[in-house]
Amino acid sequence: MKEFIDSRLEEAYNYELNGDIKEAVAIFEAKLIEYPNSTHLLMEVASLYYILGDMNKCICTYKKVLQLKPESIFVYYRMGVAMYRATHFAQAIEVFEKIEESGKHLPMTYIWMGLCYYHLGKEEKSIDSYKKLLEQSPDTTMANYYLGIAYKATGRYDEALPHFEKLVAENNRHASAHYHLGRTYMRTFKYDLAKEEFKKVLQLDPYNNNAQEMYDYINDDHSF
Repeated sequence: MKEFIDSRLEEAYNYELNGDIKEAVAIFEAKLIEYPNSTHLLMEVASLYYILGDMNKCICTYKKVLQLKPESIFVYYRMGVAMYRATHFAQAIEVFEKIEESGKHLPMTYIWMGLCYYHLGKEEKSIDSYKKLLEQSPDTTMANYYLGIAYKATGRYDEALPHFEKLVAENNRHASAHYHLGRTYMRTFKYDLAKEEFKKVLQLDPYNNNAQEMYDYINDDHSF
C-alpha cells in the first residue's frame, strides 16, 4: 500500500528508534489525517502514547482501531493493559472479560485481570483469575507469584506457602519471592525459616530495608 512507501514514515521510525517519541508521534498523526482508517498507523500511535505514559490517548486510539477491527483480540488485550496502567481497573476487567468470552484466550489476560481485581479489593476474584492461568500453564512464574500474594492478603498463609516455595526453588535469585516467603513463614510461626529467607533477600539486595527490619526483629527474639 502506498501509505507505507513514504520517506516521512521512515523518518518517524528513525525518531522512534532514537527515542524521540514525540517527534515520531507527530509524524504518524499527520499521516493519519491522510489515512484515518489505517489500523497500522493507529496501532503505531497507540503504542507510542503508551511509551509516553499518556494512557488516555492510548486507550482512545485503540478504540478507533476496534471500530475498524472489532474482532481483534490482541487490540482488546493491549487496550486492557493501558486501562490498568491508567488505574481504570473496572473498565479493564470488562475488556479482559471480552477476551475470555471470545474463547481465544491470551494467557497473560488472567494476570492483568487478577491484578485489577486485587487493586479493587476483590482478592477472591483475583485468586480465581490466577488459578485459571495455572490450570493452563502450571509453571507460570507470575501466576504463582501473584497468587501467593493474593492468598497472603486474605490471610490464607498455608495456601500461599507452596507458591512462594515453588518460585524460590526454581529461581533462587528471586528476591521478592524470598521476601514474601519470609513474611508468610512469620505468619505461620516458622521464624527460623523466615530468618533464612530474609537473609537471602539481603544477600541479593543489601539495601532492602524491609527485609533488614524483619531480619533484625527475629534476631531480637520478637515474634508476631
